[in-house]
Amino acid sequence: MNFKAFLNTITCTSHALPIVILYVTEGCNLRCNMCSYRDPLPNELSFPEIEKLAHVLHAHGLRRMVYSGGEPLLRRDFPVICNVFKQLGIKQTLVTNGLLLEKRLSEIYRYFTEIIVSLDGARAGTHNAIRGVESFDLIIHGIRRAVANTLNVSIRTVLQKQNFKEVLEIVDLAKSLGVHRISFLSADVLSESFGREDRGKVSADDAIMMDQNEVGEFRVLIDRMVSEYTNEFRSKFISESPGKMYHLVQYYEALIGKALFPRNYCNAPMVSAVITSTGDVQPCFFLPTFGNLRQSSLNHLLNSDHIKSTRQDVRAYTLERCQKCVCTLNVPSPKALFDQF
Repeated sequence: MNFKAFLNTITCTSHALPIVILYVTEGCNLRCNMCSYRDPLPNELSFPEIEKLAHVLHAHGLRRMVYSGGEPLLRRDFPVICNVFKQLGIKQTLVTNGLLLEKRLSEIYRYFTEIIVSLDGARAGTHNAIRGVESFDLIIHGIRRAVANTLNVSIRTVLQKQNFKEVLEIVDLAKSLGVHRISFLSADVLSESFGREDRGKVSADDAIMMDQNEVGEFRVLIDRMVSEYTNEFRSKFISESPGKMYHLVQYYEALIGKALFPRNYCNAPMVSAVITSTGDVQPCFFLPTFGNLRQSSLNHLLNSDHIKSTRQDVRAYTLERCQKCVCTLNVPSPKALFDQF
């Protein structure tokens, strides 16, 4: 049992850090309309720094490392990084755009309990228009190869103006590829997270948001999904519940003033942290950094007055950013107690 993680869920103090999302680079080989990540940042964490960090995180009770970015597979020493965490017995998840998955699979396949591939359309034209690069076919080949190697592969789709009409086709494509599950998110247009820092490189909000007619069409499609894909919901092949899928509709309705934003339940700052490629530590993807690993010890950062106050605000649901969030994490106390990360 993990009593320290359990205590995290009922207090504002960090007794352990079970989940970490690590950006190994902010470089990316796609040009997505929702994201400004392009080139690696100057002075990204070196391998020796990450190796040292791995042991520090292990001492803080790390159970699952999630690699994100940017595109993790662009980093040449990525397999060596993964091996460090493997030697420490830490579960590892890769979030990738999939473009290099087939090319690098032989180097990395042994490290992951799950590989999550971003796929933003059921058709090449839709996906490639959103991602800015002719990438669909290569990604599909990578998924097929990973599945053929009996890896646990999942698909994640960000539903938005350009692809929501294909939501049912995307589920069917995922089934045909033999992946473990598929999950859906709304596109965040309200923050500078997920690479929206440089607005000159991303699409205007109204190119991502749905208008009133489109939201109505989206709701009809989710009605069909709930009616026709009962087995996929029941088996968790579609990760979200029907209620969560309607939350995606409600989010877009809220953006155009036709509904309130759906109520979120999240304890991400209590059980996890995001570490950027230059060592900044954030409570989650959306909330501001509370320090840098190059300037302060992790132990100090995790229990500073600032982050404790942030956790209290998250628990009280007083932050506007939380009330309009598209990507939440909620680990119930029983799951934390039984180390289910």
